Amino acid sequence: MPEPPLTETGSRAGGVGSSYAVVGDRLYLVRRAGEATWSLTALRLPAGTDIWTSAYAATGERIIRIDTAGPVVMVSGGETTGRILRTDAYDADTGRRLWSVPEEIVVDADANTGYVSDADPPRLRALDLATGRQLWSAEPGDRYTFTALGGPAPVAGRIPPRDAPESEANAVGGAGGATVATGSAGSGTGRAGRIVVFVRSGRIELRDARTGVVLKAASPLGDEVLPLSGLSAGGGLVLFYAQHGSTGMVGLDPDTLDVRWRMPYDIDGGGIGRCLALVCVSSHSDVLALDPLTGRLRWRAPGASFVVEARGQLVALGTVPGGLGPVRTVDPDTGAQVADLRGWRTGARGDPVVTRIPIGAATTVIAILAPPSGLLRPLGTAPEVLLGCQSGPTAIVCRTATGTLRIWAIRA
Repeated sequence: MPEPPLTETGSRAGGVGSSYAVVGDRLYLVRRAGEATWSLTALRLPAGTDIWTSAYAATGERIIRIDTAGPVVMVSGGETTGRILRTDAYDADTGRRLWSVPEEIVVDADANTGYVSDADPPRLRALDLATGRQLWSAEPGDRYTFTALGGPAPVAGRIPPRDAPESEANAVGGAGGATVATGSAGSGTGRAGRIVVFVRSGRIELRDARTGVVLKAASPLGDEVLPLSGLSAGGGLVLFYAQHGSTGMVGLDPDTLDVRWRMPYDIDGGGIGRCLALVCVSSHSDVLALDPLTGRLRWRAPGASFVVEARGQLVALGTVPGGLGPVRTVDPDTGAQVADLRGWRTGARGDPVVTRIPIGAATTVIAILAPPSGLLRPLGTAPEVLLGCQSGPTAIVCRTATGTLRIWAIRA
């Protein structure tokens, strides 16, 4: 008899208020340890064995995000709305608490640098992720948005920090889960990274990530452009902006800040995001995928509010009963539908695991989106209702209605 795709290996009590994140071959679990104390436990997957447990000062109500940078694990905690109130850094091997800041950090793991935004006055600070030490600080003189260059993972922020629309936040994550972000190599050694700062005055600054030195400054669009968000994708640099009551997009050379292309785009509240090597634009119930180097339209995903990355694959989110949810996987080359996801729920943002509770049943079907195209691969059925799941390369972890975490080993 062939081995089943899923083999249950254990469970962990979570309890009320607990939250968790799967990061590679580890499970991180925050739960109540006493009347007013909390703990953070790292477990090895798929067995679910303990690696270490450390004290965790509860921040708001749950883990919002976990970032890894070489030997450092950063736990960002806050409110159920998604607002991050504090970031704590731990040694990944021992669980020793290294440093903490009462702020949200935008992490560029490959440059070993984190960015903190202050609104009044507008200020950008860079921290070393290994020590929490401030590397540099800059005051652009006006509101700004920024993005890191060259890394495979999207790294961007703005003043004030962008909160995902509530409908988008409800469509991904939740159920005591957290968003996971990791560096490409996970070295945390601090490569010579760069960051681009788009200032409201129209000025654009290319800075060294580790020193803050301005390598290049320009105002290619004039001084009447309001930068809204920028990102780095496919070797290009793209800025979404507002000007004279309309919106547009511009592609810039990441080394010289020269304009490569520019065109008006009527963009709705979904804004822009990365779709692997392309830039996805949310525009009135459609998502347009643009080549960041030329601005050319590569494909259109009709009936979608957002297209999000899920570990190398693309998932379209659209209108479903009850709000916003996954509607299909998208071929990254053509935009064509690969798998129909209506009736399925996604896990944490960027996670390819999906679940479905059949009507009238107290069971949950578990499936995963198989790379590279996003085919739907059913794995099995759990004999209970699962509120949410997260996956790694070796395991799937799901939360039950009582807060218990179920762990399954997954066969390749």
